[in-house]
Amino acid sequence: MRRNIGIIWCTLLLVFGCAPQPKIQKLPEEKKPTVSEAKKYHSSGFEYFKNGQYEDAIRNYKQAIAESTLFVDAYLDLARTYTVIHNYEEAERTYARLIDILPNEPSGYYGLGRLYTEERKYVLALQQYDKALEIDPEDALAFYGKGYVNEKTGDTGEALRYYERAKELAPDDINIRYSLGKLYVKLERYEDGIRELEAVLQEHPEDIEVKLFLGDAYASVGRYTKAEEQFTYIVEQSPDYAVAWVKLGKVYVDMKKYAEAMENYKKAIEIDPTQPSFYYHLVDLLIKLKNYAEANTYLKKAFTITPDDAILVALSGDLYIAKADDAFKARDWDTAISNYQIAINNYGKVKTLTDSPHWVSYAKKGMKRAQIQLKKAKEERWWDKGK
Repeated sequence: MRRNIGIIWCTLLLVFGCAPQPKIQKLPEEKKPTVSEAKKYHSSGFEYFKNGQYEDAIRNYKQAIAESTLFVDAYLDLARTYTVIHNYEEAERTYARLIDILPNEPSGYYGLGRLYTEERKYVLALQQYDKALEIDPEDALAFYGKGYVNEKTGDTGEALRYYERAKELAPDDINIRYSLGKLYVKLERYEDGIRELEAVLQEHPEDIEVKLFLGDAYASVGRYTKAEEQFTYIVEQSPDYAVAWVKLGKVYVDMKKYAEAMENYKKAIEIDPTQPSFYYHLVDLLIKLKNYAEANTYLKKAFTITPDDAILVALSGDLYIAKADDAFKARDWDTAISNYQIAINNYGKVKTLTDSPHWVSYAKKGMKRAQIQLKKAKEERWWDKGK
């Protein structure tokens, strides 16, 4: 699956240590480093890193440090490379060495903070970001790091506060605006999310991940044509991106383009037939369109993947109650009664399969309606037989 790596690459650099122009600090005259040679080794290391040749990247970054012991970005990129290959111990040593040599350089602390975040050592990560802020109280990346940790630990309120502070300090930082925009969307502050993500998209107009979140935000506020544009671009550029086909299908449902929606859902299943959630959307749409036979076919396929899926069981209840309603309208009481009873049984299973308040409540409501209709169908059958 092809993906545009624009903002993803920038975010990777931010998360593991960006490499802007090298920061060389002067030593006393008698210990002046060989800066030009250090730059050459650093540049070679960066090229090796981009090509996935990590051992060669490490060798060159180490040589850059040997040529210039105060070459900050060489330390950061060396540690980042160790992190990518999951050699966290060496990454930590590299950051610690930078901090030991340059204790007033904040990048060593927030580099170590990022490493601890990667290792899910969130308390230690926050401590490192706080140390960076002691050196520079207006360090945008340290606030960004604290926001990221809080988002990872589920404290979206604190995450938002730190992201917004980071944006105040670095209003043009695309990575900060990207994370802030995504969080706004998660918090259902869609217009705020759209503002941030549109700004990011201007800088990275072909970035698929930005378009994905922006499409979600547009769809959530009813701007379906704009959402369609984002998701259509994604499936054209990455035709194997199953999730994007599902999102485009959902937009078509909202636009009442049901045939297009159905084809998109089927395409997603064709790409990844093992993902139960793709079946949810298709089965639900088929039931709404009264295509019961096909809905039942896809339900059976889905149950072979996950036989105890509460949502599929609830959808099975929906299928039988819909069939029962049609039989009720046709005054086919025996069929209606049989299908209402099956629906009741299926809804009753849901609470044994999930603790989700939403789906338990959903099934309870479905069962209650089926029970009411079942009683009516029995009464109508009795009256018909008595005529």
